Amino acid sequence: MNQQEVHPDDVGDDVDIISRVARILSAPIHALVSRRAQRAYAGTLLAIGTSLSLLAVAAVAYLLLYVQYVPLVGVERVVHLQFGDATHPWGIVALGSDVISLQPYDVSVSLHLPRTPSNLAAGNFMLDLALFAPSQKSSGGSSGNASASVIVHSRRPAILTYASPMVDTAQRLFRMPLYLTGLLREAETLEVSMMEDIEFARGWRNLPASARLEIQSREPLQIYKAVLKFKASLAGLRWFMYNWRLTTFAIFTLMFWSVSMLSASIAWVLLSSILRRPTEDLDSSDVKEEGEPSESASSGDSNNGDRPIKQEDNPIKEEDLKDTGTNTPLPPANEDDGEDIDPVQVVGDTGDSGVGTSMESPSARGLQRRRSRLYTEEDGHDL
Repeated sequence: MNQQEVHPDDVGDDVDIISRVARILSAPIHALVSRRAQRAYAGTLLAIGTSLSLLAVAAVAYLLLYVQYVPLVGVERVVHLQFGDATHPWGIVALGSDVISLQPYDVSVSLHLPRTPSNLAAGNFMLDLALFAPSQKSSGGSSGNASASVIVHSRRPAILTYASPMVDTAQRLFRMPLYLTGLLREAETLEVSMMEDIEFARGWRNLPASARLEIQSREPLQIYKAVLKFKASLAGLRWFMYNWRLTTFAIFTLMFWSVSMLSASIAWVLLSSILRRPTEDLDSSDVKEEGEPSESASSGDSNNGDRPIKQEDNPIKEEDLKDTGTNTPLPPANEDDGEDIDPVQVVGDTGDSGVGTSMESPSARGLQRRRSRLYTEEDGHDL
């Protein structure tokens, strides 16, 4: 059997096709791992990291703003009343720093009273509330109120809810299972409003540091618990931030993040321009130092308009030197001319001796051309 011969050109064509296909398939991979792509990846990662960091900073900044700007809506303090002395029940409680300035408050007292016969027989009784400045201290008893240290003082009446004997008996019978299981007690809670929209001036001395509550009645009262309450009357931005917390969180965080990103971008552009400027100045100076001699040299070549003349192309004879009438020594020839030129004494001016006259011999013209060429090269090196 005759084996089919394979031509070398066909094998070369197949190799070329395979190499082309390999290049086409590897082109995307090379593009993905090129230096430009790596720089793009690094820049993208840096931008994403910076963006996430600034977003976290913006969220923390809003939380700090919320804590500092929006007050506690409800501030409650339990007043431990004092009994057993000749005065009415009274108690002093510290308020701390939960109450802020320039914020309206509604102040109230919550009394948890049992429905005993003595409490029902007491009828109306008075609640006396006084708020004291931080620099003053209140002493026990009703005589402990110092008018100089009082910021606000208020007295309000209170009374247990009246119920006729028939209604009271029906209510007790209806609630008897709850009373027996302990889910309900025969007591009543009174909410007595003491101050409305009270606002404290700016400054720590104008903020109340403590409060004194006294319950004044003709008959002794039995009290389970007394609570002093401050409820902030929010308005404007504070009301919006408190009632729409998620919405304001998203809006203010986005605003803080946008400002931070804009500031970071401006700082990055300025820093890049400052760091790039010395490099550009250095590159331009290097190019200028390297380019000026070559330009001057090329301009010298263009002005001469002749190629360098070697000694072997234009041999100088003594007769030619005599014809020129100059005795100025010639500078050494360029190293590229191949051979050194013997110094010859030429008389006369070196610049304009017989240039452009009909008395000039061909050898003198060649010599003058070589001298101009050498002077031009020396001037170029000096530059």
